[in-house]
Amino acid sequence: MFRKFRFQTKMILVPNIVLLIVAVAIGGIFYDRIQNTMMERSREDFRIVSDSAASQIDNHFYMMDKTALQIAANPDIVRLFFNTGQNPGFNYFVREPLINAEVVRLLNSYNFKRDGFERICLYNGYHDFVYTATAPTTESGIEQWFASGKFSEVEQFFDKPGNFVFYIEPSEDILNDTGLSRKPYFSVIRQIKNYTTNDQACGYVEVQEFVQWLDGIVEDAGEDTYGAMMDEEGKIIYFGPSASTKEGEKEFDRMVFGPEGSAGWENLMQMDGVKDGKDGLLYVRKLENAPYRIIFAKGKGTEFSFFSQYNQVILLTVFFILVTAVVTEILLVRRFSKPLEELNRSVRRVTLAHPQLEVKGAGDNDELVRLQWTFNAMIGQMKQAMEREYASLANEMKAQLLAFQSQMNPHFLHNILAIISIEAQEYGNDKIPDMCTRLRRMMVYSSSMENGYSRIRNELDYVLDYMELMKVRYEELFEYELESDEKLWDTRIPKYILQPICENSFKHSLKNVEPVWKIRIAVYEKDGKWMVEIHDNGTGFTEEYLKEFEKVKEELTLEKVRDKLQESKVGGLGILNIYMRMMLCYEEGFVFRLGNDEEGAVVLLGGVLDD
Repeated sequence: MFRKFRFQTKMILVPNIVLLIVAVAIGGIFYDRIQNTMMERSREDFRIVSDSAASQIDNHFYMMDKTALQIAANPDIVRLFFNTGQNPGFNYFVREPLINAEVVRLLNSYNFKRDGFERICLYNGYHDFVYTATAPTTESGIEQWFASGKFSEVEQFFDKPGNFVFYIEPSEDILNDTGLSRKPYFSVIRQIKNYTTNDQACGYVEVQEFVQWLDGIVEDAGEDTYGAMMDEEGKIIYFGPSASTKEGEKEFDRMVFGPEGSAGWENLMQMDGVKDGKDGLLYVRKLENAPYRIIFAKGKGTEFSFFSQYNQVILLTVFFILVTAVVTEILLVRRFSKPLEELNRSVRRVTLAHPQLEVKGAGDNDELVRLQWTFNAMIGQMKQAMEREYASLANEMKAQLLAFQSQMNPHFLHNILAIISIEAQEYGNDKIPDMCTRLRRMMVYSSSMENGYSRIRNELDYVLDYMELMKVRYEELFEYELESDEKLWDTRIPKYILQPICENSFKHSLKNVEPVWKIRIAVYEKDGKWMVEIHDNGTGFTEEYLKEFEKVKEELTLEKVRDKLQESKVGGLGILNIYMRMMLCYEEGFVFRLGNDEEGAVVLLGGVLDD
């Protein structure tokens, strides 16, 4: 195709075409890499911030339910309410101010040893009512509560067997009829009864928290982040401050569903984690400690518009550089190609009679060599710059991964330290040194830098300390058994594979059953393998979860396991994580089964006896 062009034209066209192709290819790769990096970083930052906010909300609901359960199971409260309600014509606690003051003091001991909730109420079906609160509460407001449909819903809910905790979505503060601002609030309600014998149901504990605490958490997620919450039926029960206005709700709809408007909030019930919305990022997470889903939406930030402007500047700069290069090359080619043209003319003049080449200016034609050296040096510098950039990006990703892996989930330690504080303030008994010792051993074990393995002896000690601390936490509401073959104590196994399963029982299997909760662990040898069975008396695994887990197991390979472990959440030592680590350690030589028996959930672990 270039044969018809002159030699000088070829020298100008060919390098410029090559340069243009290389520039477009490098620019395209650079643009795509930077855009993907920015998008992934923005998506990861949004996930981290949203995860943190959702965890705060979930933990707050957990603390509300925990406080309600502790008060509802308090023997003094159960005994007091069991003996009240003899005369439904008046409020027992109004008639008995000394008892009222004593109950309020007891409620304050639960409410103010942490940040505290807005209101804690105790009441029964005989209109006996006592409370502690930072918000106004009136006698007429209390009567309105007993006459309201919400109170009837509470009674009807707990009349059904198998119901343990009742949640009230944000509603107007009916207990405050002073004419002041009536802020909406969430409620968590537990039944007052003897949880050891599961009888003597004689009242209700309601822990209330105004919506403003949720507003603060949503606002901390970012000025350009919109928050909402929906119930299990897909109905929106809460909008954050940014989305509470009509304009904010429309903007929220646009980011989630696009310009065409809402496509049905119930579609979000199938989502989990960070997704790309129609015009931004969308985060959905089901709360573990409340029947709600938290939703965050964020539009494209200023960094993307800046990147678009920056891209235009880069394109104009590249175009200017190419034009300058072409003009310069034309001038240089015309100058440096003269010896070659003279060589071409000289070749044409060669004949048998005249076999010599006569090239004028042949002594100063080394410019081409210097030009090639300069060009190679420029390419080398560009390569070094790109290698430094890629190395910087790789080191940054490695540093982020190491930072994620080094973080520890403080949720359990926070709860245990809270219990230690309670024991120290209220009882001062001999259990405190033992609790501190066990907690210290667990922290030393969990923070030790090893190769990912441990001995069964050490793993059982870690689980035993955890069980004893949970025993202190729940007292007679929890029991455990531990049976082990001493011959297996020195067997090497992957670290952190037993305690997370026991913790999973508390978080899921035992959550919706009545105490006394039980966990039984058995360690033995079978068919040349070490075996560990963990039983609980909870609700067990659902059929959907077991089917989904088997499906994931069938699709896993060693390559996928390594990728998934790198993608695991911070502090995520769940059942799938343990399975993948067992697969990496033993490949085919391990046992990992989930199931249910007549008591509850059963987890069976096993591996080859190999030190």
